[in-house]
Amino acid sequence: MDEVVFKARRINDGGWEKGYYVKMYDDKHYIFTGVIDATGLYPTFCRYEIDPTTLRRFTGRYDISGKEIYEGDFIESHQGTQILDILMMVKYGTYEAYCPADDCYMDNVGFYVEAVGYPQMPLGPLENYAKVIGNIFDNPDLLNS
Repeated sequence: MDEVVFKARRINDGGWEKGYYVKMYDDKHYIFTGVIDATGLYPTFCRYEIDPTTLRRFTGRYDISGKEIYEGDFIESHQGTQILDILMMVKYGTYEAYCPADDCYMDNVGFYVEAVGYPQMPLGPLENYAKVIGNIFDNPDLLNS
């Protein structure tokens, strides 16, 4: 992943916008999106004011159906035709991961998943087993699952 892309809710209508996050001098928060015309010479940028409490980073990964995965997404694990009864939430920050060489847990920083009853796990090859089933903002009821 060469670029850091974000997703957040627009202030004006509550819809989701995806692009580049900027906090402006006036303390307002924006997502900027860009479109390049057919000649490639004249980019057009759009600015959307967003609710910063809904800001989510793109992990650079996709689920088994090709959907982008963001922090705050809930994913379920698929193994072939079997769906495992494990609901995982994608997060970003400091987490502990086990190092077998040192036989201890070490702090790491980055994207990871949390699931009830399981240790925090770094993101693996999600396109092989994970399916996005919602996110913390649109489906807060999944937290109680």
